[in-house]
Amino acid sequence: MPMAPAHPAAGIPRVRPPRIRRGLSLVLTALAVLVSTVGLAGPARSSEWIVLCTGYDPCQTAGYPNAGYKDTSSASYWLQSTGHNCTNYVAYRLVKNGLPNVRPSSLSGNALNWGPAFPAQTNTSPAVGSIAWWDSSFSSTGHVAYVEQVLSASDIIISEDNWGGDFRWRRVTLTGGRWPKGFIHLKDQGPTVATDTRAWQVAAPARLLDTKTGIGAPVAKVQAGKAVTVQVTGRAGVPASGVATVLLNVNATAPSAAGYLTAHANGTTQPGSRAVSYAAGGVTTTLVSTRVGTDGKVRIYSSAATDLSADLVGWSPSGGYVSGGAPVRVLDTRTGVGTPKARLAAGGTLTLPLAGKAGIPATGVAAVLLDVSASAPTAGGWLTTWPTGATRPGAPQVRYETAGTATGLVEARLGTNGAVSINSSAQTDVLVDVVGWLPTGADQVPVGPARVFDSQSGLGYPVGRVAAGQAPSVPVVGQAGVPTSGVRAALVTVTVVSPTAAGYVTAYPSGSAETPYATVKYASGRTVTNTALVPVGLDGKVRVKTSAAAYLKVDVQGYVRW
Repeated sequence: MPMAPAHPAAGIPRVRPPRIRRGLSLVLTALAVLVSTVGLAGPARSSEWIVLCTGYDPCQTAGYPNAGYKDTSSASYWLQSTGHNCTNYVAYRLVKNGLPNVRPSSLSGNALNWGPAFPAQTNTSPAVGSIAWWDSSFSSTGHVAYVEQVLSASDIIISEDNWGGDFRWRRVTLTGGRWPKGFIHLKDQGPTVATDTRAWQVAAPARLLDTKTGIGAPVAKVQAGKAVTVQVTGRAGVPASGVATVLLNVNATAPSAAGYLTAHANGTTQPGSRAVSYAAGGVTTTLVSTRVGTDGKVRIYSSAATDLSADLVGWSPSGGYVSGGAPVRVLDTRTGVGTPKARLAAGGTLTLPLAGKAGIPATGVAAVLLDVSASAPTAGGWLTTWPTGATRPGAPQVRYETAGTATGLVEARLGTNGAVSINSSAQTDVLVDVVGWLPTGADQVPVGPARVFDSQSGLGYPVGRVAAGQAPSVPVVGQAGVPTSGVRAALVTVTVVSPTAAGYVTAYPSGSAETPYATVKYASGRTVTNTALVPVGLDGKVRVKTSAAAYLKVDVQGYVRW
């Protein structure tokens, strides 16, 4: 429904002769019956627009309340137009449920904009207290309503107020033909099924740190051998307490020398492991999983002077599925940790048993979270990690350059004897740190890794570079072992090959606006990768947008289910 001022003639009484009033009354009665059975966009099916009541007082009498909106509808909530207006009504319900009466910065425009405004919170699963959302397929301005009851995954009862209409309750079914485009979960009051309090929380990217602009720290490079602490809890929608682990997309910009970052819970001993490896100059982007200190902060140490930024993309609650403490090194071919002291040969594969080690249980483990690094390779190439005993996939996760160092976050399933296998295309030293693990039955499910998009080979896109400014859609749901429903986010590896200029790629839900923060940054002509956690659009796809022409590849490592 539109966000617009009241009609200029609103509130001005009009006097009509009695005969006209009686005739008009009959017409309006007929129209009311028609609307209740036809709706706003043509004839309805028998199970659509099942109107339970209409009007504040008649609904209240029939046992369908308005939660007090009748008495306060003249007030604006989230800066929406007052009175009979769908957006003001649902904003009121959200405020009444505990959200502040401050319009979210991502929200603007009519009701059709609500879903794209909250991509990480919008899915296809109804819940009591969620917002049923329709796009322009409902009307030119869309519509939103409040979910009062969930009778089943395909049968709900909503309450709504309507611009130019009236308050009402109605029942909506999936087979009725006008099922909501999605459901926005901002302040749910009840689940479709039992609430999973251990579930991973996917967040729309939010910047928590930027030493170039003064976000979260003073405007100054982090000096060599120094660290910056980043407040995580109580920001960007993260609770003030009860947070165990966060996922941060970290950028090291213009380092003074080649080096590395470590990330750990503030107040704990700095680990002897690397979360990010970077070269001198340029920008390196890496997804980092780190525990949170008791003060709600994480500490990021840099071996060389560099600017740093960090964007929140997700978090796990205390007692959640993501287990593990400080990073633990389980493999280092330079020193003989976990394997004989010898460089991995070009094309060589090593096996790394992990079950029962580094705090990982011997059984019941669905996947492990690893920081996998290459050190001083003899040529540019790739590291690929997969379950031991399975066929090596054609979807590597870590890209490295000659004589450099590279690190990537990998979600890996355990294979034969609780082990993973690691292959390198060039001779290199290999380092592996365990940063967490996931039990069987967790909401994060590893798959593949499997390639679902490749503009270089013509997979899902015509052969050739993706043009600058283009954002091809990448199907995830129903691909590479990902189910056809119940998926809210995908863990993907994004690879950029031979870009024609320096730039960046952003990955974001299909059907939503581009996120303001880059997923991976690149230099001209270079090949780079990064792992990303991306909410899936309502069409089961994500988009990858490149600022410069480049070949793009997307591989699925896993998904997060509802």
